[in-house]
Amino acid sequence: MLTYGVTDIQNKPSLMKTMDVAEIIDRRAHTTVGYFISAKYDKLILPVIEKIDREERLAKLHKLKNHQDLEFAELGVDDGISSRRYCHRQSLPKKR
Repeated sequence: MLTYGVTDIQNKPSLMKTMDVAEIIDRRAHTTVGYFISAKYDKLILPVIEKIDREERLAKLHKLKNHQDLEFAELGVDDGISSRRYCHRQSLPKKR
């Protein structure tokens, strides 16, 4: 895989036409900005990217669900005073 600097691409945009797969780096910050994959590889790579996105979303949802389960468990272990106040506030009629 070839590596290209951001400034190289800015100075000569025609480099994008010759790239198949390349790593884009910022030489000043010494970091990888991303990767360039030519459109001719879309059919091969798109299913893999979608699968990774789906797995990441599911992992975030599971983490959120576990966090919410812990919050509900903490409410159940509470001394009951604050939860009674909360329930009482909910049962009050709304002012117009």
